[in-house]
Amino acid sequence: MCVDVSDDALVFPSERGTFLSRDNFLRRNIQKKLATVGLGWVNFQVLRRTQASLGHDHKVDPKVAADQRGHTIGVAIDTYTRNDNKSRLEAVTKLENGLKSERLADAVAAASKGSK
Repeated sequence: MCVDVSDDALVFPSERGTFLSRDNFLRRNIQKKLATVGLGWVNFQVLRRTQASLGHDHKVDPKVAADQRGHTIGVAIDTYTRNDNKSRLEAVTKLENGLKSERLADAVAAASKGSK
């Protein structure tokens, strides 16, 4: 189906064989399909953040995910990855349980010193 198979041909050309504009492609192809399910407002930023966050949740290698989006790991994690509320709650709970364990260990150590 590819019209131009030369070594310097574009992989994803426009209908006229020129560079494909990401905004035109989004508007003409992706948003139309997303609109049918009520997501016509989605843009590339939303798609990037979704890919980054879901990849993070499913333990996709951060370097691989960053490469897929064309970014460094720092940009990928700092800019695009968002943690869900469940992960945030788990982190707070782990910290809270760790602090409780430390206080219990301190109390046991103090009690041991006092009984000697």
